[in-house]
Formats: sequence, C-alpha cells, structure tokens
Amino acid sequence: MMRILWICIVLFCASNALATLHTVNVNSLSFSPANITIQQGDTVRWVKTAGVHNVAEVSPTPVFRSGEPTGSAFTYTFVFAAPLVGTYNYRCEVHAASGMIGSVTVEAPAPCLPAENVVIAWEADDQVALHWVAPQLGHYDVYGTSDATLVTPPPSAGWSLVAGEDVPAPGLASTTLSSLSAQQFLVVVHSCSP
Repeated sequence: MMRILWICIVLFCASNALATLHTVNVNSLSFSPANITIQQGDTVRWVKTAGVHNVAEVSPTPVFRSGEPTGSAFTYTFVFAAPLVGTYNYRCEVHAASGMIGSVTVEAPAPCLPAENVVIAWEADDQVALHWVAPQLGHYDVYGTSDATLVTPPPSAGWSLVAGEDVPAPGLASTTLSSLSAQQFLVVVHSCSP
C-alpha cells in the first residue's frame, strides 16, 4: 500500500573549497614565480636554497614574514585563510632595491550556488527518487525531519541525514530515498567546491 508522503524541499548551501599548495622559489635576486594568484584557503610555500634572503609582506601591519634575512636554506609556509583577500605585496628586505619583490593575489571563493529544479518521483511503495539540477560540483546531503515547526537548518538537532550524493560535474543529480515516515520534510544541503 502506497504511503502518503508530504515533502517540503528547502535548499541550503555551505562552502567547502578545496585548498591548493603553491610553491615559490627564492633564489638569486628573485622570487619565481614573482606574482601568483591563489584562492582563499590556499597555502603558499617559499623555498630558499641560496643567498641571504627572507620573505616579508609590505604593509603597515604585515600579514606574513619568514623572519630575519638568513644565509641558511629555509622553507616558509603561510596559509591564506579567510578573511584574507586581495593583493599582498612582499619583498626580500635585503634585496628589495634590486627588484626582489613579489605578490600574492588572493581571490575570494565563488559563491556556493543552491540546487535548483527539485523533482520528486515515486519509485515504489516505500521509495521516492529525488532529482535536482546541481549548478556546481560537490557533495549534496539530504536531511529529513518530521517536525514541521523546526526552524534551525541542518545539520542540527531534530534533523537526520537521509542520503548523500557526490556530484562530479554540474548537471542533473539524483538519489533514491526509502523507508521514510508518513510526513517527511527534506532539505538539500550543498557543500560546494567551486
């Protein structure tokens, strides 16, 4: 016997960008590459093997600095985590006048777009297929509750994880839900990786 299923779809979105490591070589009288563009959350690693150098951001309140100039080899790593965004100019304090300068431009992540055009279809007496258009790749979770008065978004108290799908490319996505209660309110949460 087919159960009656009342479904309310609400779309939420959470950002979860994938971080990248960028390497800058510190050699002779230059940084190579001297100017890079990265995404917020990425890491830059400066690797020095010769000469007397350091890495020092240039601003009234510097965001990063490797330390005093040194003749020893070093690896200096800095994570450009939120809220850092914009262009950060840096230099070797010993050789700035000789043109040993560089910059890191940090781009804010693209907005996480919500799922679109959600469609529900019956698969069998105790199953429904949930289809939606995924505007971005990423992981989509479906949370459910039978509490029509619940005002907090998932994942939080009162919500249960019903299903999850990894979407490798923008386009149509779907999952099959089974063993749902007679009245189920569902929320699709998108953890995107722009």
